[in-house]
Amino acid sequence: MTSATWGWSDRLSLSYTPMDETHKEFVELCAALSENNPATFIERLDQLIVHSVAHFEQENQWMAEGNFPPAGCHKQEHDSVLEIMREVRRRVEAGETDLGERLAEELPLWFEHHVDTMDNMLARFMANNAVSNSPAEVVAG
Repeated sequence: MTSATWGWSDRLSLSYTPMDETHKEFVELCAALSENNPATFIERLDQLIVHSVAHFEQENQWMAEGNFPPAGCHKQEHDSVLEIMREVRRRVEAGETDLGERLAEELPLWFEHHVDTMDNMLARFMANNAVSNSPAEVVAG
């Protein structure tokens, strides 16, 4: 999916500002993977990996601070996606460019599902418990 066919929308909004802001950046970086320029794919994937490490660590920290009940499952999914991104990077660098194209197609689908399920539960939990945020940062949903 390219940035012309997939991008930020209200459908991805969780009405929890700190999470939505991070998710907007993830969507932009994820959509950029589909740019038809193999020469810069590794650079774009590296940017997404760096963002994802910080993004997932922030969510993991929120879950730990708030004693979020399904934190283990959520963290495991983060770890798995990062492992896949890193493996695809390694293999694309070795010449398996078709895997990069496949990642660019599948990652938006994974993210939409992850937002609908795991991040939706976390955002509601965070908003209800005001974990690590002042009330001014929480948008009514």
